[in-house]
Amino acid sequence: MAAPKDYYKILGVDEKADEKAIKEAFRRLARQYHPDVSGKAGEEKFKEINEAYEVLSDPQKRAEYDQMRRGYAFHQARSRGPGFQRVDFDWNPRDFADWSTLFEDLFQSDGGFSRRWQTDGAQAEETVRLTLEQVATGATIPLTVNTIRECPVCHGRDRDCPRCGGLGQVAEPRRFDVKVPPGVEDGAVLRVGDYARLKVEVEPHARFKRQGDDLIGELMVSVPLAATGGELSILPLVGKPVTVTIPPHTNHGKVLRLRGLGLPRRGSQQRGDMLLEVTLRFPEPFTAADDEHYQALRAIHHEGGGEIHAPR
Repeated sequence: MAAPKDYYKILGVDEKADEKAIKEAFRRLARQYHPDVSGKAGEEKFKEINEAYEVLSDPQKRAEYDQMRRGYAFHQARSRGPGFQRVDFDWNPRDFADWSTLFEDLFQSDGGFSRRWQTDGAQAEETVRLTLEQVATGATIPLTVNTIRECPVCHGRDRDCPRCGGLGQVAEPRRFDVKVPPGVEDGAVLRVGDYARLKVEVEPHARFKRQGDDLIGELMVSVPLAATGGELSILPLVGKPVTVTIPPHTNHGKVLRLRGLGLPRRGSQQRGDMLLEVTLRFPEPFTAADDEHYQALRAIHHEGGGEIHAPR
């Protein structure tokens, strides 16, 4: 019986090849082995190339295929131990109506598998997506990792064991509550013991951008308020509204720094700042009376502008 096909070898690409490299390899080989070019001799090769591309071009199928290969290699190694004979598996992607059943067939488990796997010497890898608010406060993320352990029924001594199907190993889910510390960086990797690695992705925010521990945003200020100065109530990333003082004669583009209203600094009690760039806007609706006032101001102040400055 044959081992699972090596689709990477069939297409002649590395296991880490990206989508573009896989597509280019497929097109090149498809042209080379197309029956119109290679004749009947190339038909089987052409089918094999299409089968490989069908799996590797689909991110979900590719991920599950990679997991299946790792699981196959793990159990092949286990099957050579005492009390076991080498076990081979025939596998064809068209034999499975649903790819998730592939793992249930391979490991003879009770089901309930997630896509997170941890086998000997390997850690499950998962991406955790956080909002900027969760970065500010910290978060607790539930995680289930399916680990491989010795069969509790036969302990690896019964090839006909109904629990493990003779593999001597069973999948066992382990659940964790992963505490994500406040201030975690985008791209950071969190380790869950020897079981999993979580890569952090921080989602874009509607009002703020992150710059280190600082939060960057735009503050809309009316022209009259910018001219005379005053106060505005704003809503920070988390917590209650705070008051911002707008100095008199505030120009468009001026940056106001609100200290301590940024993100927590890892391993410290300090926080970054919030930096708000002022964007001026005219009153709405702009009435005839407003127009008269601005015309009067223009008559008093003859400065017309016109200077050109490089963008900041």
